[in-house]
Amino acid sequence: MDRSNRVSAILMLWLLICVGSSPLSTVVRTSSKVGLPAVLPCTVAYQLQTAHTPHIQWQTIRDSVFERMGEELFQGEAYIDRADVPKEMLMRGNCSLFLRDVRFSDAGIYESYLVVGESSIKNRVFIQSVQLAVIDHKTIKSVKPGEELILDLYTHQAEQVIFQNSNDTSWSVLWERDADISKKGYPKERGGKLTFRAVTPSSAGTYKVLDSQGLALSTTKVAVTEPVLAKETNALQRHSPLGDLGKERKVKNRMP
Repeated sequence: MDRSNRVSAILMLWLLICVGSSPLSTVVRTSSKVGLPAVLPCTVAYQLQTAHTPHIQWQTIRDSVFERMGEELFQGEAYIDRADVPKEMLMRGNCSLFLRDVRFSDAGIYESYLVVGESSIKNRVFIQSVQLAVIDHKTIKSVKPGEELILDLYTHQAEQVIFQNSNDTSWSVLWERDADISKKGYPKERGGKLTFRAVTPSSAGTYKVLDSQGLALSTTKVAVTEPVLAKETNALQRHSPLGDLGKERKVKNRMP
């Protein structure tokens, strides 16, 4: 065995000890809300040298997700412009996978591998498995009649907004992407948010933002609260113990 082959064999054995020492059954769990970024953690437990350009691979059970070797990279069809392992971080031993604009379809188990060996003989060394859970958004809002109601779409995956009135069981479509927006009262989209102007008591209810598959990206429960009028406030003060006490203090202050 020549010197280069011995060095490769020693490096391979060391990587198997340092990187593949964790049992395959160990799964790291992480989560992200749909439309937000996600980080799938990964570290390589050896000192990367400039003579060895790291070659990292990420995959699921069904698909290739991402691959990088120096400046060269590959992104799976479902992950184009959304997946990356930054080169600078990889050179420091951080092989974490960064996902943008997370989708429900991204949920599942991901596996990372380090590819080692000469150009003619390549070996993949398992690093670890990461299970990603993708969660929808749930919020509660309270607005007054006449105010604006602003709904966050969270992601360009949003295709439709449906609404259910608090006193009804049916759903109605309030907004659709690329639909005719000339209709009176149609919500305006700007910066990934929908603005409903001049809400009324009938605007109270549940709003759902759906993706192209009809899955709820977000659910927002909206309450429309009537403002407390000044006369009602004064009446409450007059009939409250503090209101009577305030009157007594004023009377005492007038006494000589």
